[in-house]
Amino acid sequence: MITVGIIDSDEHARQETQRVLNSKNKVAANQIEVIFDIGKGRVDRAMTAPDVLILDIEHQEPLIVEHVKSIFPKTEIVILTNTCDVKTVRSCFRHGAVGYLLKQTCMDSLLAAIKITLNEGSFVSPGVNRALIEQSFKSKKIEDLLTARELQIANGIIEGLSYKMIAQKYTISLDTVRIYIKRIYRKLQINSKGELIAQLTA
Repeated sequence: MITVGIIDSDEHARQETQRVLNSKNKVAANQIEVIFDIGKGRVDRAMTAPDVLILDIEHQEPLIVEHVKSIFPKTEIVILTNTCDVKTVRSCFRHGAVGYLLKQTCMDSLLAAIKITLNEGSFVSPGVNRALIEQSFKSKKIEDLLTARELQIANGIIEGLSYKMIAQKYTISLDTVRIYIKRIYRKLQINSKGELIAQLTA
């Protein structure tokens, strides 16, 4: 028996998830039991830990994944959402999710995703996979444009360091940092820190 928990602020979506699991369950000889189904409510240690938690992160911060993982450390977390931006996907994985499905394309794959996850695999929607690959390719192109020192300076900006702190970190002058920043902007055809951060973290 596989136990499943569902967290989704949209009641209709929770019902649809239950319906999909129940219809697939009949074919799979009743192997899944949904032990809780909640909206935005918080999970707590008094709840029974499911084998798999299906979590929609829409209207929530990806940190919810880390919160759930701290309460249910052995529970596998699969994101089931309509949110597809790469930054959110990466953040969910960093906080402990092991699967990422889009509701509009992968609802019928939910049972397969659960089984793959419990066999120490990971299921990611093809559209999400494509976005991750394209972002990696874009990052590689940017890395190829910049020298090692320019990448250090750019990463310093992303970390939120001031020009002065970057100069101290790499023992270079403040004027040298400014020269590198101008080169980076010219190579990436951008004009601001915001654009730099967007390009390197998108």
